[in-house]
Amino acid sequence: MRDEYSIYVHIPFCKARCGYCAFSSSTDLSLQWRYFDKLFREIEYYSDKTKPIRTVYIGGGTPSVADTKFIDELFARLRRFFDLSSVEEATAECNPESASADVLNCFKSNGVNRLSFGLQSVNDPTLKKIGRLHTYADFISALKRAFDLGFDNINADLIIGLPERHSDFVHSVRTAAELPLAHVSVYALELHQGTPLYSALNGKSPFDDDEQADMYDEAAEILTEHDFCRYEISNFAKEGRQCKHNLHYWREGRYFAFGAAASGFVDDVRFTDPWSIQDYLSTPVEHMRDGTREKISRSEEANEFAMLGLRLESGVSLSEFHKRFGIRFDDFFTAADGLIARGFLAVDGDRVKVPSDKFYVVNSILAELWQDD
Repeated sequence: MRDEYSIYVHIPFCKARCGYCAFSSSTDLSLQWRYFDKLFREIEYYSDKTKPIRTVYIGGGTPSVADTKFIDELFARLRRFFDLSSVEEATAECNPESASADVLNCFKSNGVNRLSFGLQSVNDPTLKKIGRLHTYADFISALKRAFDLGFDNINADLIIGLPERHSDFVHSVRTAAELPLAHVSVYALELHQGTPLYSALNGKSPFDDDEQADMYDEAAEILTEHDFCRYEISNFAKEGRQCKHNLHYWREGRYFAFGAAASGFVDDVRFTDPWSIQDYLSTPVEHMRDGTREKISRSEEANEFAMLGLRLESGVSLSEFHKRFGIRFDDFFTAADGLIARGFLAVDGDRVKVPSDKFYVVNSILAELWQDD
């Protein structure tokens, strides 16, 4: 995985900020000229045609709100300065209200073969409460446009814990499961101080941890019944439709990253671009990553390899861990035997994994397993 690379590009523009959003984003579309000019210069400055690129992910923000001329030029620059000849999957994030035929055609003509829609809920009152601009009907229209243009690898995001009834969430999952989607992602709502939804809910989720765990289990059961296979804690896919880009992350692969707040991992060095758009625009390209470069030690890499791998249904290969780091998994992670004895980890042949009924508490398990230097 060290020899293969992915590319992530952050496009931070949105028509409106969602009530829960704490990402680097802006509704000021007049900044597009300046932003893309800096983005193109960053791509050229950090170019590298020696590493084969397997996946590309255009995220945001909302990439589908960007002017198509910028998207065309973005892909032209990526092709010029990186080796995209072996790309297997190229994903673009979309919101239903901005996924016009022109935008989808632009993505298609530039090699995008996977779309990820921010659906969040099929319930219009919920969508309105959280500041989404689309309705469920808008999503269905966008989905039909995508299919008509030849896209058949499409994801929809759903969120657990929105300000709605438990039954509303279940309705969203059942509805999404019956659509001709290839992939469904199910995330828990994160409330961030300073966001409108945090204020509206007084910083408290509408559901406690046990209720959210039950909702997650219900979602997993419904999606499984409809032939979606869970391959990562929050991600479910039809056969052969797992997101290759995200699998590359979870298998601790390497990746280039460009744009405000984008984080990359090249060779053994991690870095993050300036978080705010204004800081990104004002920072010279050659100093974009000053102060954020961090060389990862072998011990840190072993931790990350395991922590990311244990988010996967398939878990971590014990023999691969030993081959890669020269130490047995349970010798490196001194808490592993205790977690196994208590049923929070399980060994299945050559693999160690989090049992399916413990997936919702995986973060607590990983926190206990983590081995400090």
